[in-house]
Amino acid sequence: MGRLVEEGEVEAGSPLEDALQSIDRGVLVPEFALHENTPSGTRYRRVSRDDRDQRDEWEKHVYSNESLIIEINGLPLDEALPEGTGRGRWTSSSTMPGLIARMIKAVDLSESTRVLEIGTGSGYNPAVLSHLIGSEHLTSIDVSPKLVSRATARLKSLGHTPTTATFDGHKGYPEAAPYDRIIGTTAFPFVPPAWLGQVNEGGVILTNLAGMASGAMLKLHTGPDGAEGRFLDDWAGFIPARHESQPEKTEIDDEEGDTHTSFLGAEVFDDQKSAFLAQLVLGTSRVARILRKDGSPLLLIEDRDGSRAEVETESDGEGFPCSQVGPRRLWSDLEDSYRWWVEQGRPSWSSFGMTVTPDEQYVWHESPTSGRRWRLTPTA
Repeated sequence: MGRLVEEGEVEAGSPLEDALQSIDRGVLVPEFALHENTPSGTRYRRVSRDDRDQRDEWEKHVYSNESLIIEINGLPLDEALPEGTGRGRWTSSSTMPGLIARMIKAVDLSESTRVLEIGTGSGYNPAVLSHLIGSEHLTSIDVSPKLVSRATARLKSLGHTPTTATFDGHKGYPEAAPYDRIIGTTAFPFVPPAWLGQVNEGGVILTNLAGMASGAMLKLHTGPDGAEGRFLDDWAGFIPARHESQPEKTEIDDEEGDTHTSFLGAEVFDDQKSAFLAQLVLGTSRVARILRKDGSPLLLIEDRDGSRAEVETESDGEGFPCSQVGPRRLWSDLEDSYRWWVEQGRPSWSSFGMTVTPDEQYVWHESPTSGRRWRLTPTA
């Protein structure tokens, strides 16, 4: 962890440096998965501390500043990859130490700060937090029961005994509230309303406000009527938070409207700053790049309310053909905001902030009382 000091992520001699130096990440991450993209999808390979032939490779990664995959398809790696390799979608990872350091510095902890962490994961972040504030002040939850069980046991072996529970992070954790800080190590496309009632006035909420398009790190300060704050200068991304049960998507029967778009949609999502703007417009919508049977590419956007947009990523000479259906014209909304963003000089996410009350939440540009707003609608 000495490199984090050299790079300025951690102050030499600070309590945070002591915590990072004291926690053996290898105890908490005895195995992880490496991945590679192949023509038939993402392929994973399990790397274990207990495999003598993999020991050097395991040490190289587990003691470096990188995030490590620890769960695939909601299963721990020994169950998801019993043969050592396989495919699927990763659903949890052990956060890179440098990002943990940045988040902890952003929330300004003291020894008596009461913290709720959303996303126990491997237990590495809870271990660092426990070292800093004491296990008695930390509650850590995760929707994955096996991750919670294993992390709790490994934390105990290191002498840390925070309150841990299997719980849906969208609900916070009222049993141990109130807290001075809520730290989310998973991504949410909105601020879960339940969090507001669980943080003391003058507290801080730090989370990754993100969806399938993109996102950024958000720091909110709580007050008597809600919370308000800005997005951080440094970008970071997390795996999307899972509900205990996912809401159903609405099906709708409507006539498609065929139009053309003047810019290539796929490029909007390739740039972190423009993709952040797209995320504000699209909210909980699903974004996917797919290939038809004939091999031609298509950008697909669809929302649970039945709204849907299909955008060709190859020009027909007049532009990029686009069809839209449903109560919202998703692509038209996105194109309108994109043009505004270009006119404003392509501002970064740190130019934006957010206001959250029990009744509404919206992102704003530059000021909460003037300029453009994007209203976010929490889903059940």
